[in-house]
Amino acid sequence: MKAFYKTSIILFFVLINHYANANNGLTLNESSLPPSVLIRGPYLQVGSKDGITIRWRSDIATNSRVTFGTVFGTYTNIVDSSVVTTEHIVRISGLLADTRYYYTIGSTTETLQATNTNYFLTLPSSTNTRRLRFSAIGDCGNASSNQINTKNALLAYIGTNDIDATILLGDNAYNSGTDAEFQTTFFDIYKNDLLKNKKIYPAPGNHDYGNSAANTANTGSTSVLSMPYHRHFSVPSNGECGGVASGSKSYYSFDVGDVHFLSLDSYGKENANSTKLYDTLGAQALWVKNDLATNTKRWTIVYFHHPPYTKTSHDSDLELSDLGAMRENFIRILERYGVDLILSGHSHGYERSYLLKNYYKATPTASTLLETNFNILTHTALGSNQNAKYDGTANSCAYAYNSGKYNHGSMYIVAGSAGQVGGASTGYPHNAMYYSNNTEGGSLYFEVDSTRLDAKFISYSGTGASVLPVVKDQFTIFKDVNKVYNLTTPINTPINLSASWKGTYFWPNNGNATTPSVTINNAVAGSFTYRVKDISGVNCLEDIYNITVSNILPISLITFEAKLESDKVLLNWATASEQNNKLFTIEKSTDGINFSFLTNLNTDLNSSSIKKYSFIDFKLFSGDNYYRLSQTNIDNKITYLETRKINYKTNNSFSVQVTNINKGLKAVITSNKKEQVILKVIDIMGREVFKESFYVFAGINYKELLLQKGTYILSFSTNTNTNFNTKIMVE
Repeated sequence: MKAFYKTSIILFFVLINHYANANNGLTLNESSLPPSVLIRGPYLQVGSKDGITIRWRSDIATNSRVTFGTVFGTYTNIVDSSVVTTEHIVRISGLLADTRYYYTIGSTTETLQATNTNYFLTLPSSTNTRRLRFSAIGDCGNASSNQINTKNALLAYIGTNDIDATILLGDNAYNSGTDAEFQTTFFDIYKNDLLKNKKIYPAPGNHDYGNSAANTANTGSTSVLSMPYHRHFSVPSNGECGGVASGSKSYYSFDVGDVHFLSLDSYGKENANSTKLYDTLGAQALWVKNDLATNTKRWTIVYFHHPPYTKTSHDSDLELSDLGAMRENFIRILERYGVDLILSGHSHGYERSYLLKNYYKATPTASTLLETNFNILTHTALGSNQNAKYDGTANSCAYAYNSGKYNHGSMYIVAGSAGQVGGASTGYPHNAMYYSNNTEGGSLYFEVDSTRLDAKFISYSGTGASVLPVVKDQFTIFKDVNKVYNLTTPINTPINLSASWKGTYFWPNNGNATTPSVTINNAVAGSFTYRVKDISGVNCLEDIYNITVSNILPISLITFEAKLESDKVLLNWATASEQNNKLFTIEKSTDGINFSFLTNLNTDLNSSSIKKYSFIDFKLFSGDNYYRLSQTNIDNKITYLETRKINYKTNNSFSVQVTNINKGLKAVITSNKKEQVILKVIDIMGREVFKESFYVFAGINYKELLLQKGTYILSFSTNTNTNFNTKIMVE
């Protein structure tokens, strides 16, 4: 009865408002409406390094307001939406990367929620070097005790750490993905913790489509779908979080630091309802190929609902229309482009494969692949039962391979027990899986730290408030490690050696040091070999440094001078003799540690007389400018000579210097205050190919861009009307 009266009151005010608008152009004062109630959320969507979308549902229609700031209780920023609605969607932009913000939600007349757990962390910049944290939850939405315990175990495991992205592997609301089911089995379960401060990036499952193929019909070329799943979630379909724009509510990509994600739809239809993901010439598959071809991140992770390999509650040997089709038609695309992890749900357990490679039928006419066809010698990248647990036990060395778009092997993980759990098909566990668990629920948690990825299946013991997280499985992958370096240096020239991985270290040639790097003084001429190992018990990783220390200097340097004249620096150096000298290189730095290329000067190879060289640097940093001189032999061995420092004080409040880096460019921005910068990149045809707004701080700031080969105009402008334009070529 109370609900009836409240609805009648709301209708009464709406009619009055409509009458006023129609007759007098007046609007009803919102403060005269009864207080609204928070029904759903808030929840965080489309998180990027400079923006986020906050959504919630109220019981009556109001306008929307979000206030936010970097200190709890101090909300210096306000974003309003004048749209009167019960489904509130507010986009915040212009944020600082890798920064925690506290926020409130409500309308212009009332605040619905403003607790100390209302916060979000923006994504890190592309040059991030910190550890990144992620979670994956599959088949969660059934309102079971397992769903609640799995959530609590994950939150207990991460503690006070922020998660950079939580990915949903589909079947987010059972049984039919209705609005009511989403409310009771998803939003109500996660509303007080996971949703209000963890960024969610979903993928759909068959139950999100009502478990009916009739609901997968595409209503247009832009995939404007209307299932509750598609209405409830906002996704970065326009490429606003990195990757290639998909234009679809069902599939998209995004970047987090040096990790590239693709969220795919393995159940819905596209191309006028004629193709699905496993149709390799369909719209989604073509987009996947394009997105992966342009990806430049070190790590690539793809997730979708239907697993190519499983023997838990579903059987990939028998369910050929979806699971078998994904395996036999689609996943070779992912392996060809060097995808590292392929995550799925659908089957209600946890299964983790070896490092698989080419484990699908050989040709389109070959017989269907079965579990019994699996051969560890031919279907794994290593041809062995190495399990990557990286815990010092037998066969537990981490998987290690180089970055790149090639088939180095991929790991397939089924993580479909965050709600639903149980079931076993004939032949369980699948022969291609190192570890399987179909009785205990849990979620996948993984971290990426530069060249290292660590993942864990987090289950639990106990129930309710006494839940404790339990790690049931784990694995580690390294990239771009096990290096061999061949170095040449003059006698008494120190060299710093650093391991190529993050972890533990053992330098047997250097007093058994356990530090990430050591310094070699090179006081004796000769050839020497130094090693660093990971001391994991079986020495899974090893870098080798072959150093030749020479008594004969490639050049005899007389002098190297740097002199400040007005707004330029004159660099002069001279040699008494040169042997096999190919060129000189000058590098520049603002800290004397991290140098970037400035110029090369070719030489005559050999000389027994005094030779003089000079160079003028017209683009100075405000503050310290370090110049390092090096020499390169005809065999491309580099000898670092001397470094000079110039301190330059400029009257300009804002300056930029741009240099080339691998596959792009690096801008060093000097500013005497915090201010907003707008960067535009214009190609040679005059087209704007990139635009970004970001903040710089007083001092030296760095900005890196990855661009295709070509010539570009870079335009930097600030909110104080300072402008800087430069032309640069990316090779």
